[in-house]
Amino acid sequence: MIRIVCMKNQKLLLLVFLCSLFLVPRTYSYMQLTEEGKIANQTLTIQTDSITVDGNLLKLTGKIKHKKYLVYYSLKSPAEKQIWQRKKLPNAAVISGETINFTNARNLNGFDEKKYYQSLGFSQKIRGESLKPFRQKKAGLTDLRQQLIWKIDQRYNKRLSSYVKAIVIGYKDAQFAEYTAAYKTTGLLHLFTLSGLHIQFYLGGLHLLLKRIGLTRKVRLNLLSVLGICLIYLTGASFSTIRAVVSFLIAFVCVTYDIALAKLDQWSLMLFVMIICFPLIFWSVGAQLSLYFALLLLYIRDLQFKNWQQMGLFSLLSLPILLFSFSEWTILGVFFTLLLFPLFEWGVLPGCLLLFLGCFLPIPQFLSSLLNNFFQLIENGLGHLDFSNLVIGRPTFIVFLVLVFLILLSIDRLKYRQNCYWLISSAVLLVAATSFSANGIVAFIDVGQGDSILIKLPFKQETFLIDTGGRLMFKQKKWQVRQEKQLSDYQLLPLLKSLGISRIDHLVITHNDADHMGELMHVLKKIKVKTLYLAEGSQTELKKDLELLKGTSIQLVKSSDTIGKRLKVKILSPEQSRGENNDSVVAYFRVNRQRFLLTGDLEVSGEKNLLKNYPQLKTDFLKIGHHGSNTSTSEVLLKKIRPKYGIISAGENNRYGHPTKETLAKLKKYRVKIFRTDQQGMIYYEWSAITKIGKTKVLIDFIE
Repeated sequence: MIRIVCMKNQKLLLLVFLCSLFLVPRTYSYMQLTEEGKIANQTLTIQTDSITVDGNLLKLTGKIKHKKYLVYYSLKSPAEKQIWQRKKLPNAAVISGETINFTNARNLNGFDEKKYYQSLGFSQKIRGESLKPFRQKKAGLTDLRQQLIWKIDQRYNKRLSSYVKAIVIGYKDAQFAEYTAAYKTTGLLHLFTLSGLHIQFYLGGLHLLLKRIGLTRKVRLNLLSVLGICLIYLTGASFSTIRAVVSFLIAFVCVTYDIALAKLDQWSLMLFVMIICFPLIFWSVGAQLSLYFALLLLYIRDLQFKNWQQMGLFSLLSLPILLFSFSEWTILGVFFTLLLFPLFEWGVLPGCLLLFLGCFLPIPQFLSSLLNNFFQLIENGLGHLDFSNLVIGRPTFIVFLVLVFLILLSIDRLKYRQNCYWLISSAVLLVAATSFSANGIVAFIDVGQGDSILIKLPFKQETFLIDTGGRLMFKQKKWQVRQEKQLSDYQLLPLLKSLGISRIDHLVITHNDADHMGELMHVLKKIKVKTLYLAEGSQTELKKDLELLKGTSIQLVKSSDTIGKRLKVKILSPEQSRGENNDSVVAYFRVNRQRFLLTGDLEVSGEKNLLKNYPQLKTDFLKIGHHGSNTSTSEVLLKKIRPKYGIISAGENNRYGHPTKETLAKLKKYRVKIFRTDQQGMIYYEWSAITKIGKTKVLIDFIE
């Protein structure tokens, strides 16, 4: 906008103003919430390439009366499941169920479902109760894409088909994350995201073919425009693909009609087109990365540096957006990119395209074997590299903008061979301030139906984690079993990274229930833990798992023990444990003049013993026992310890009815302010080491 104003072109300013008038109501329509409610016998047009079946869960994208919905449906039988796994899938259905609005992030710096899906144009999600599928005669590009996916799956083994689908048509199946885990840790996953490289390869190749045929430039432009739009739909219409196609066509228009438009102006025009089409585009992390990287490459290519220097500089200057999106930096990512990028550009991409064509034409068998072995070799090689990414933390939005400004200013000074050390030093100080924040936090993390509490002292002096959360398992038939996913990958671990935590000093497991310690072994694999604390006696049940631990010391605790150096966490119970609810580790501590009492799943009889041993016990914050069930939180306890705040950690719409009406009534009777993770997401107390001011915060403002 600043650039447009500085150009002082009245026609251009008028055009931008008129487009803005169109943009405002369009953005408003995207953001407008629809009321939740029941729907019955509505005709749903299904986007067939979005259909995924995981055990008894069906997930798909569809439209009802031109509104886009994300649909979830529990399949009732193996026969019904088979309908959604055959070659020709239903492209329509009659659906009844409940419409539900998307929610904001449930944990600090976590995945924001509402922003993500609204940026893609979704209206709501539907929890289907009945679904009667059928096929309409008309078919679209999404049906063609689904057929291509099926064709690749039939032609190659699981590993190879997963790579070909991702690289050629931008479809990442359930196994893709498993195969590419090593690429993610080494910063190479971007090679498998459709972007400028792929689009240049496809449209650039088609352009050369059309030119060789002898078509005029204007005819080529028309054909490439149509083919570009088809390519967008056939590759899943991701923001990175759309950006690359629009950028390619803008550049081709400028060449065709001899329009002198600077590269930065072309980028700005592309951005303007994207915002007109997708008003909430900046809510998408993928779009943010794609646009920022494209802008960065524009500036870097103007510098008179060698290719490897440009690549290294690109990696360094990408730091602000990477921290804002992922809270960590892959230090060796630039090295591996330099090493493998040429091989990928000239070998893997053309090879996968040939394999894709091999679904329709005969190709030599050795090619598929060669690529399959190559992928396995790279996976194994990268998997043996034992190094961690640099976890820094997520900067605030203001700090992020300042970092981007410093980066662009540094590039400008580098262009004219001017000194930019002071700019780089300022950026380093901001990054360090992000990692070593002066704020402390006690967080009751939303892990669904479970418990996990984080304590982080200011400047990362000491960190505590009490329980890890976990999933309670229920018996299912073989066809109903879903792909196993670690809940901590979506809840606990992203939070730790966003706070700049790369090591837990003290990890306490209150007792052996899966909803408290189900994620323990996965957390121990993913993050360094100095000491693991278990109630004395509870370790017997965990003996096999504990024997596998490396680099973590195990300490057994009982009543009257103290954990921590700078923060003293007192263990009030039990004397001896069998790992059951009433043997839960009860912890008590003070931070910033606030008292916290964490009771795990302690039951009423356990509370009675606690008060007997500590008759003077008082607290400000009480973690309500057993997720607010009737078995915990007696009136005697509330009357004696007089908490100001009661935190209930329970899963949204959980099957147990936690918290119970009786427990809520008791808390209200004793004027305890209630916080609930099922309604408000993560609840946390944050204070500053400098001002000593503290405040209790929630992620979701719940209105009853």
